[in-house]
Amino acid sequence: MKCKFLHVSDVHLGFQQYNLRERFDDFGRAFEYIVDQAVAQRVDFIVLGGDLFQKRAIDPPTLLQAVTFLSRLREANIPVLAVEGNHERAYYRDVFSWMDFLADQRYLSMLTPDFEDGQPVLRPWDGLSGAYRDLSLGGPGDGAGQVRIYGVKYYGASTEHVVEGLVQQLEQMDHSQIDYVVMVMHLGLEGVLDGYSATVPHYLIAPLKDYVNYLALGHIHKPYEREGWIYNPGSPETCGMDEVAWPRRGYYLVEVDTAHTPKHRARLVANPRRPFVRLPLPVDGCTSPEDLYALAEQELAAAAAGLDSQRPVVELVLEGVLPFAGRDLDTGRLEELGRTILNALSVRIANRAVPTEYEIDADVSKPFNELEREVLQELVERDARFRPMAAEWADLIQNLKRMAREGSSPASIVEYLQLRAAQIQEP
Repeated sequence: MKCKFLHVSDVHLGFQQYNLRERFDDFGRAFEYIVDQAVAQRVDFIVLGGDLFQKRAIDPPTLLQAVTFLSRLREANIPVLAVEGNHERAYYRDVFSWMDFLADQRYLSMLTPDFEDGQPVLRPWDGLSGAYRDLSLGGPGDGAGQVRIYGVKYYGASTEHVVEGLVQQLEQMDHSQIDYVVMVMHLGLEGVLDGYSATVPHYLIAPLKDYVNYLALGHIHKPYEREGWIYNPGSPETCGMDEVAWPRRGYYLVEVDTAHTPKHRARLVANPRRPFVRLPLPVDGCTSPEDLYALAEQELAAAAAGLDSQRPVVELVLEGVLPFAGRDLDTGRLEELGRTILNALSVRIANRAVPTEYEIDADVSKPFNELEREVLQELVERDARFRPMAAEWADLIQNLKRMAREGSSPASIVEYLQLRAAQIQEP
């Protein structure tokens, strides 16, 4: 059997980043491009690994974007198999999300297990809901075959428990008539990025390989793949400045041929997106604000040589120990330099420089995530009650911040805080 499918995740439609209408449009254009490619490539289906929307309460323009693009897929007879991510799940008082609405209107198929006695149960999709859907694919020349797509939505702090239950359920499933199996999950692997919620260690995922040919992940915006069967495409558009470190983000185009080994070939395709430019400005060698402005002008001019005509989003990162009074620094002038030299859509100033009197004992050349953790640990160590476990408390604080930024529910944040705090304080 031969078939072709597309794997995309973390589209975040409706994200009006930096309160700019242009950024709202950018996220729509990224998804539109992917839909165009799906139609042009004549894929047999699309798997969507969660976070189609930026937030659970969407506005009419965002819904219009989703319906417009998904309608094209429906008209092209390309099924969309989706799971719900942490950004779009319904409020606890609701039982019907906007993803459920799209499923009810037949724009996509929502997949996730039911639960009985706290354990996941894998039931077939019945036209409205279910844990898996079977597709009959392949033309006469390729040999018709069956593809099964399982789906698992975001489960937050319960993710590890759900994965363990899935393995037990898959042991009981009959795959004798199934030629190829895809599982779509909104979770991340531990060790890819620090501080993410809903991540699991590799050893918990590994047993799925006995039943799954292609594990389609979402949630973490950094692209990665493991062992030829675990794939995560990253975010098609740039949701945060840290993501400029991963230019090869977008979607996977997967070609399946069950007569060969391996049974699939997955190619990560980087879709067009608005350029983001992050420029570090070491302030240590600048004896005056004028020196810093001159340095910024020099770095911006160098960056301009590598840009196309699309207006970039720019971040100027002030690093090091500021050798002059902070009140003398005109950040508005730095922003104006970025707008003038790069014709920037937006200029952000990340002032991580510190006055000499507040210098901390940390390596400011490190990535921001590591630097932030060092600062937190040093602050915790100043309280004698927490000093012996300062590293653990710093990790906890950083993880709480990450969960809040990702849109984790208050209940899951409190649950994690209580569990982790109890573990740290155990004698």
